[in-house]
Amino acid sequence: MKLLLTLLCTTISLIVENTGDTQRQEVVEANLQTVCQQLGVDIDDPLIVKNAFGQEVTYQKTYDGKLLLHVAVQPHSEAVFTITKGTPSSFKSFVQGKVYPERADDITWENDRGIYRVYGPALQRSGERSFGTDVWVKNTPELVVEQRYQMHMWGVGQRDSLKRIGKAEEANEIYMATSFHHDHGYGLDCYGVGPSLGCGAPALLENGQLRFPYCYKTYRILDNGPLRFTVELTYGTTDDGITEHRLISLDRGSHFNRMTVWYDGIKEPKAFTTGVVLHSEDHLLLGKNYVLYADPTDNPKVHQFQIYVATLFPQGVDKTIKFEGTPSHGLGVVSSYKGEPYTYYFGSAWSNYDVRTFAQWQLTADDYLQHLKNPLTIRI
Repeated sequence: MKLLLTLLCTTISLIVENTGDTQRQEVVEANLQTVCQQLGVDIDDPLIVKNAFGQEVTYQKTYDGKLLLHVAVQPHSEAVFTITKGTPSSFKSFVQGKVYPERADDITWENDRGIYRVYGPALQRSGERSFGTDVWVKNTPELVVEQRYQMHMWGVGQRDSLKRIGKAEEANEIYMATSFHHDHGYGLDCYGVGPSLGCGAPALLENGQLRFPYCYKTYRILDNGPLRFTVELTYGTTDDGITEHRLISLDRGSHFNRMTVWYDGIKEPKAFTTGVVLHSEDHLLLGKNYVLYADPTDNPKVHQFQIYVATLFPQGVDKTIKFEGTPSHGLGVVSSYKGEPYTYYFGSAWSNYDVRTFAQWQLTADDYLQHLKNPLTIRI
């Protein structure tokens, strides 16, 4: 009997249940401390997770005590995983991000669906006015950002060297063949940000004007794959003593980042807002709890494709509006905001990848909001 009890304690089952009517593929969270207590191991001990076939699957331990798995569960069904103590195989990473000091200390992160970028102190010192979140499109599940930066920076150096010796035509050919602003078969950067929110950055709305932060002041990368990337950003204190904080995470398989934002130093309620910059008057859809837009890219006559962007508000907003500023935006607005943590989602897709039309983008957003409202359940 004692031996049997010992054997039973070395393996636990984690059951993920889908009570809804639709197929689900997503990252789920279990409480890491609970899992380890059930196994009788320490939180830092390595684990082996297997699916119902007995195949080892990727997992991740997060900075805030979660055990992550990427699951697929049919409607009204459940998926069963077993967890034991042991040294796992090496995992393929589906999510990754880092700081790129060679490119004005961008923080750029990606998953198997899309790529996002925010700008840091080096860019602010240069005087370039880019405030919001950038989007790079991709049409491959592979991680490509590192390769794009390396190729782009090498090409810029070669271009500039050729220009200095009067070889302008060759310089342009090198740049065209290496720049991440051109598609080399797996995507590019062709989304315009500038002095705007870009895709999903937050701002305060005062006296009919968006009050933008500039670039991040400090950062901490808290999770870095294989299933989730998380970064915490702090923005500089303004003249009236307000400091902005952002916590952003992106999971494998998701078109949407999770953003929690909060402010220190707000003394009186203000209007809080977030949304997407508008580069044309077409294809903006304002719903009760979302802003959806089909961006025409920075060169629509040449590209002839669309970048779908969105902000989603599962906590709700007081209104969604088309903001007639310079530039204009589609916004969700919380009218009386005191600086407390507020969570929303922002994201993107590309018509040359897995979301072909704006109608499909609307369905994607609707499904995501529904899934947030009705999460998969986990039993140990």
